[in-house]
Amino acid sequence: MAGPLAKALTERQRAREALLEEARAYAQRVREALGEAEVYLFGSVARGDFNLESDLDLLVVSPALPQDPLERARLLFALRQGREEPRGLLPEEFTRLKAKGGAWFLEGALKLR
Repeated sequence: MAGPLAKALTERQRAREALLEEARAYAQRVREALGEAEVYLFGSVARGDFNLESDLDLLVVSPALPQDPLERARLLFALRQGREEPRGLLPEEFTRLKAKGGAWFLEGALKLR
């Protein structure tokens, strides 16, 4: 019984690591495009309860993001190469969001290096 369970757990860990690598690669592309940026992975992959259809929920915080939200989204989505679902905030927007308690979705988030 431990054999199949151990194999399943190992495969699950490999799948999560592959998703984390995809998220880290996106964070690298963001930093190459914007310079200074904090990138957070949140949602099911960060928590570990992802499935085969899960996307990579990412929050990008950077002073180099465009002021216009549509331009911001266009830029962040242009850097996608897979299942990344980015959202972007300017640092002052992020600070306001946290102050109002609106950053609850980042509980358990991973800050990507």
